[in-house]
Amino acid sequence: MASSCKSDNRAVAAGSIMHSKMIATIAFALSAWLALAAPSAWADDSLKRIIDQKTLTVGVALNPPWILKKADGKFAGYDVDLTSALASDLGVDLKLVEVPWNDLKARLLKGDFDMIAAGYASTPERAREVVFSDQTGAADIRMVATIASLGKKPGKAVAAPGYKIAVLSNSTDEAAAKEAFPKATILSFDNTSDVFAAVIGGDAQAMVATSPTPQMAARLYDAKLTMVGGPLLRTPEAFAMRPDDIRLIQYVNNWIDARTADGTITGVRRYWFGSFKWMSRFDTSAKPEPAKQ
Repeated sequence: MASSCKSDNRAVAAGSIMHSKMIATIAFALSAWLALAAPSAWADDSLKRIIDQKTLTVGVALNPPWILKKADGKFAGYDVDLTSALASDLGVDLKLVEVPWNDLKARLLKGDFDMIAAGYASTPERAREVVFSDQTGAADIRMVATIASLGKKPGKAVAAPGYKIAVLSNSTDEAAAKEAFPKATILSFDNTSDVFAAVIGGDAQAMVATSPTPQMAARLYDAKLTMVGGPLLRTPEAFAMRPDDIRLIQYVNNWIDARTADGTITGVRRYWFGSFKWMSRFDTSAKPEPAKQ
């Protein structure tokens, strides 16, 4: 009798284990099915919205050579070429909305445009609020200074207390300048044109900016400006989008991968960053207007 009871207990235990394993298997299969079904079931309409409206709206701020404005008011630049190609592949028109640099993120989150493209550096701080695409490029942050301010010991001059450095406000340029030159007086401006004008106009002794802007300045005013030192920081560039626009983010990343593989992005970058031949298309002889801090 005792032997029979033990056999029955073992049978019950074995059955219980098999039942538990069956439940676990079913649960795993169900969770896997839900994971696969979720994207289609809960997909947002961000990409469909753009296609239906037949327009990709991009927020920009003047930041050569990523974003420039020609004499006729039309935009040009590295990010203009990229977003034009992106819109073309989507089969929609491109609409560029110019806003002050410091307003880009807030206006994106407000819904005024679909993405930011303005040589916008991908940083951990910005990524708390927006989602960055795959990298569209990377550039060094450099310093260009007035020759008169450097004297015989440039390194000592730029490190002196009160040395005035112009930067784009709330930018990686500003962060790099403060880190590299803690004793300097940092003058922050709302756009790159004012940063440039501050140095040319004498309000600042140097500027820290993302390449190739410093090199452009040194080339245009080679009798007055010169490059100083090496790179202060290297930053990645990307498009910025709203976190909830998942489908658009996926498409943009796939597009970047495809156009990187076929050489499109490399070719565009070579044109805008490999030389300054494009400068002949713009009026670079005009004297910059006084900076507005």
